[in-house]
Amino acid sequence: MGIRTRTLPWLLPFLDSSPRHVTHRRSVKLSANGGGGPNSHALACRHFCIDGSAPRPESGQTDSVEVLGHAYPRDDITNITPRILSKVGRNLHNQSHHPLWLIKERIKDHFYGTYVSRRGHPLFSVHDNLSPVVTTEQNFDSLLIPPDHPSRKRGDNYYLNRTTMLRAHTSAHQRELVSSGLDRFLLAGDVYRRDEIDASHYPVFHQMEGVRLFSNHELFRRVENGEDLSLFEAGGRRTAQKQQCHTLEAVKLVEHNLKSTLTGLLTHLFGKDLEVRWVDCYFPFTHPSFEMEVRFQGDWLEVVEGSKKLCVTAPFLLSFRGIGFRGPGIILSSP
Repeated sequence: MGIRTRTLPWLLPFLDSSPRHVTHRRSVKLSANGGGGPNSHALACRHFCIDGSAPRPESGQTDSVEVLGHAYPRDDITNITPRILSKVGRNLHNQSHHPLWLIKERIKDHFYGTYVSRRGHPLFSVHDNLSPVVTTEQNFDSLLIPPDHPSRKRGDNYYLNRTTMLRAHTSAHQRELVSSGLDRFLLAGDVYRRDEIDASHYPVFHQMEGVRLFSNHELFRRVENGEDLSLFEAGGRRTAQKQQCHTLEAVKLVEHNLKSTLTGLLTHLFGKDLEVRWVDCYFPFTHPSFEMEVRFQGDWLEVVEGSKKLCVTAPFLLSFRGIGFRGPGIILSSP
């Protein structure tokens, strides 16, 4: 889930009071790197920098790039600039009373208060201080992004060298968090893409997303004869509603869960009178896909994108991104 910077001005009137704070259920210390997945629709719609060449070392420039106290050797792929480096570590989303912090805290407040265990403890953990320096394997390969995919282009990303970069999405930490044993979590952080600067694009922005893992039992336990249903089917076929490997029952239940979760979040942020609609749409690497729009000053404004895609990770993964840091998605994963 996330908040796009272009959405921020009209969000501010709803964020004039500080959110209440709930004790964090658990914290997990992790390495600086992780794995996750980009929003291919966003990649397709962005204005990319045309020149993908790496800057040549200037006179007196060292053979390494220093980021957050660590030195990374330069090579022919290095294209990070001093201006971008100056943005790393600012962590605007963690600065008290900054608009990004206010939005993040409101989202946390909603999840902490809505999704609780029988003993009243929050089910979602929050991770908002992971290093933006990740490996290319974490940013791309762990998401099954092919080696020749255009999203890897040097002209679209900030590379420290061939194996290390600034994350292009907070999804770069999903695999790490799932591998640590977490089944519900929120991720927030600064991300970096070589966008041309205009009214709605900037090379540094922020994302927030959530992930929930489902087992077969969790998804179907409230369904009549749910023990006879399954997440996946062999020999299935792709239709307008699902991919070939998933059962229609699983897809519809997860889609309902995702839409209900995000609708509840937006009404928490903007009020119960908010007018919302879901629109079917197309994303190159996800199916089916949809967008969430809200009525604002007489017009429909897109705040959330949603999709499903196959990903080899855990039993069943529900991932959502949106409201401005990003846009939501469902990941149905193979066992």
